[in-house]
Amino acid sequence: MQGSEKAVRNYVHKLKFQVRDTLLAVRYGLNARNIWVFWKGTVQAWLVWVFFVYAGFLAAGDSLSERFRAAVLCPLPDSLFMSSVPSIILLAAGTLLAFCIYLLTALKVSRLTFEQLRGDQFFSEADARRFCRSNWKPVVATPLVIALGIVLGIVAVVLVGFVGRIPAVGPVIAGLLVVPVWVLGLFLVLALLVLVFSVFLVPVITAATKGDTFECLFEVFSVVTSQPMRLFRGFVTGFSARLVALAVFSLFAWGSVSVVSSVLYRTSGLQGLGDTMESGFSRVAPEVVPFYSSIFNPLSSTEHTESSWSGAAEFLISLSGVAILIVLLAYWLSSCTAQWTVMYLGLRYNRDGEDLLLLADEEEYREFRKIYRNTSSGRKEE
Repeated sequence: MQGSEKAVRNYVHKLKFQVRDTLLAVRYGLNARNIWVFWKGTVQAWLVWVFFVYAGFLAAGDSLSERFRAAVLCPLPDSLFMSSVPSIILLAAGTLLAFCIYLLTALKVSRLTFEQLRGDQFFSEADARRFCRSNWKPVVATPLVIALGIVLGIVAVVLVGFVGRIPAVGPVIAGLLVVPVWVLGLFLVLALLVLVFSVFLVPVITAATKGDTFECLFEVFSVVTSQPMRLFRGFVTGFSARLVALAVFSLFAWGSVSVVSSVLYRTSGLQGLGDTMESGFSRVAPEVVPFYSSIFNPLSSTEHTESSWSGAAEFLISLSGVAILIVLLAYWLSSCTAQWTVMYLGLRYNRDGEDLLLLADEEEYREFRKIYRNTSSGRKEE
């Protein structure tokens, strides 16, 4: 799509709107600002979920002190927990709130990535927060609307099943409704697929278009159904590149921990720093991963040696290891958001011929001209 001449002059992005653009997710994901936003969002979502789960254990009549000693910061619901209805409600509420925190964090990072693609490196986290406060509703509402539609579809199928139980006429009515119910099943399968994609696409669509819930619904269904192969190729390409980048980033992080541990041991005689940091997640989540498992490979174990760290110092160093693990996770989520941002821009361009980055430049230019005219007219009146 052609834009105004002045908007084109200020246009700086280098996207080709091809599948290979998804490789840029590796670079745009490795942005300290984006990683920091996801780091904070991950910690907030984790703490919210932990709070509601412990509240569920309390509602189930469990001992919080014993549960905390066993699970620390990552409690897993057990049979006693799941037998209590209030506990299940609290678990669902905590999971939903944590999911909403993820969606809003993804919205902020997607907007940051969108502005970085435009060449605006001065778009700050505070600007992203203001954008999030103005555009959070469709991000939360769109997946909920899709989920509600799926629930209503399932209810309709169940009602047909109940109709079939009516003596004599029930099986006949159910037989007549078989084909419509089959068609409804096709839509339910599509809606389930779209619901999964909406988790990644809705924050990106909102960040790029500032659209409402209806526009987000239309865009998600349209993107998934109109260009499935391009969507698949972009996902595979970007995912593969991000996986390699995460392995390299983890290698650098592991090397940094090893160097710091070695230098500290040789200068102060304190040993075991590296093992204590690497096994940090197993100390705060013993029910999730084996004890002494490494943050760089949760399925393996660290070579546990005699440690000079104990008590509060050991706990703080373990938390430092968890912080490093969350940095790695934040990079993965940041690069994921960058990948879906680039993918959506390419899909939108190939479907409608619309360059959303250029349209954003044009809108910004019109706003600037409007403010400039108002300022000029005010000066003339004076």
